[in-house]
Amino acid sequence: MSLRALGSRLLKHGTAFIRHTRNQREFNSKTIADKINARASATPQNLSSNQIVPRTHALRNFGAQIGLQARRILIDNVLNRVTNSLAADLRKRAARRILYGDSGPFFALVGVSLASGTGILTKEEELEGVCWEIREAISKIKWHYHDVDIDETQFENSPINLNNISFGEPLAKGANAVVYAAQLKNCDKKISDETFVKSVTPSEIIVENDDANKFPFALKMMFNYDIQSNAMAILNAMYRETVPARLYYTNVGISDWEIDLSKRNRHLPPHPNVVTIFSVFTDYVPELRDARGLYPAALPRRINPDGEGRNMSLFLLMKRYNTNLETYLSSTSLSTRLSVLLFTQLLEGIAHINAHGIAHRDLKSDNLLLDTTEPEAPVLVISDFGCCLADKANGLFLPYSSYDVDKGGNAALMAPEIICQVPGTFSVLNYTKSDLWAAGAIGYEVFGCKNPFYKSDGRESLKNVDYIEDNLPSLPNDVPLIMKMLIKNLLQRKPSKRLHPDVAANVGQIFLWAPSSWLKLENAKLPTSAEILQWLLSLTTKILCEGRINNEGFSQSGPSDFDKSQSPKGGRRTYPEYLLISSFLARAKLSNIKAALSWIHDVNFYGDY
Repeated sequence: MSLRALGSRLLKHGTAFIRHTRNQREFNSKTIADKINARASATPQNLSSNQIVPRTHALRNFGAQIGLQARRILIDNVLNRVTNSLAADLRKRAARRILYGDSGPFFALVGVSLASGTGILTKEEELEGVCWEIREAISKIKWHYHDVDIDETQFENSPINLNNISFGEPLAKGANAVVYAAQLKNCDKKISDETFVKSVTPSEIIVENDDANKFPFALKMMFNYDIQSNAMAILNAMYRETVPARLYYTNVGISDWEIDLSKRNRHLPPHPNVVTIFSVFTDYVPELRDARGLYPAALPRRINPDGEGRNMSLFLLMKRYNTNLETYLSSTSLSTRLSVLLFTQLLEGIAHINAHGIAHRDLKSDNLLLDTTEPEAPVLVISDFGCCLADKANGLFLPYSSYDVDKGGNAALMAPEIICQVPGTFSVLNYTKSDLWAAGAIGYEVFGCKNPFYKSDGRESLKNVDYIEDNLPSLPNDVPLIMKMLIKNLLQRKPSKRLHPDVAANVGQIFLWAPSSWLKLENAKLPTSAEILQWLLSLTTKILCEGRINNEGFSQSGPSDFDKSQSPKGGRRTYPEYLLISSFLARAKLSNIKAALSWIHDVNFYGDY
């Protein structure tokens, strides 16, 4: 916008501001919608109504005055519209909390107000503004139920290392790491028995530890065969493993190279559907229980004379999980609703990873861990980031100049645009939607079928190099049409035909929580922006009123409109379901929700996308 256009616009709005200050009585007689859209404010106290307001003064105070006036009008009218006894109590608490900056009750009452009548916000930009406020309010909630939290203040002066940890039995061993049950020594924070769960982490399961109450953590020790024994070299070589970590510690002191490393590599903020790694540090490899029998080659020569490992390695202190998706699916019969819940959580995790410019590049069912503390709705998390792409310089587009460039792991579930790409001077590997393709293949497993890209029972598998979309096997009849078409969309060969990760996750969320009328075939009309906002505010109300007070004591609400007969506990939502809704609201954008609804509408009426 040019300076001339900016000046003209400011002059225009300044004139409108002066005109409306002289018509305050007329303004007060307008409807609620008129008041919200009006651009008026009070006359400055130091000027009479007959004086000319200096233009600089009007422009300087215009934004603040309008924002304050609009918020006051919105609050007053929302509070006045709520009349029942329950809302009266909420109204009183909201009036108190708004004064102290707590917007939770405010949004709860906005939801009640909008749900009880026609919307009071009409402009598209104002609706997007409310979505932003929803995201801000939800992002402030700290979800801690069923999590093991560390009191990080106890390690401010002395970072975590092996001296702070007691080890239990080995839980799992893979080609590149071993995982042990662990606990923190002298940990002042007491953790309830409900938070303790058994663990299974990548690859070969060694033993199931039955003393989970004593060892609530899991410590993953990477095998180091080639990297020299110093913290800088180890973190440089294994930084991908540390991408989801909350804390980065080294026992040799913090230096400038660590700061430089953090600037070059991306960090993934915590998310309910990404593995919880509390801390990362380097230390000397100890001789742990069964070490000589489980991984003798990975041990250094000071422990095993025939070992090939180095003296130091990388350690990751993690939350423990019950099982992985592969094991869970082989031993559990899933309902349709539970399958949709798990698949939507996978898409939510991918959307979060993608939003921060990271590609996992090794998604498979044994890298997806589950917390089954609530069997009706397990929490699914994406783990094992050892093959991820997390480079700030290139983002999700990796230059592919030679075959020496690492494409990632698990070639069977590598997206066609990655596996088929050939190196060249201007060749690029496009990872923007590659994880979505892998999720589409895993979707077959989640909904009770064999992965079409894996060989099984003598059946020849499809090849990601040359498969044809029409040859993809059909999903069972009890799988909803929208889920069938979503998986088919994610397995399109061309990434441009796949949905955006945010939109794909929205499809699952809408299917689970949106009004059933929006999903009916006979409904030829898409919901309006105001109706979508009413729904979002209704969900926000539930999260802020039921979940924010105490994460461990949710007030149980009724079931969603989707398949009430299959809702757990007689139609009551569980904590993982509230967690899933909060993930959706924390990234809610009206444009992406409308895109998902439009796609669902096309699927219902045209059977395609």
